[in-house]
Amino acid sequence: MFFDTLEHYSSMLAVEHNAMRMGQRIRMQREKKGWSQHELARRSHIPQATISRLESGDMKDIQTMLARRLARALGVGLDYLAGTFEDDEDVELAQVILAG
Repeated sequence: MFFDTLEHYSSMLAVEHNAMRMGQRIRMQREKKGWSQHELARRSHIPQATISRLESGDMKDIQTMLARRLARALGVGLDYLAGTFEDDEDVELAQVILAG
C-alpha cells in the first residue's frame, strides 16, 4: 500500500512540475511578443483569469482544446508548451524524428 501511495505522490509531483513549467513557457512566449495576459486572452479566446492561473501554476490541468488555442495564438507547437523534448536525450530523439 505504501508503494501505491508513493507512486501516486510522485505522479502528482510530476503533474504539478509540468503544469508550472507549461505556465512558464506560456508567459515567456507571451512576453516575447510584448503581449499582456489580456491580449493573449483576446487572441486565444481563453479568459484572462485562466491564463493567469496557468502562468502562476495554480491551474494544474489543461484541456487539449485550451492548449491548442494557446499554442496557435503564441505561434508555437503543443510539444513546446508541454515540454515534450526538454532533456538532451529527448532533443536528440526529436531531431531524429524531424529528420525523418
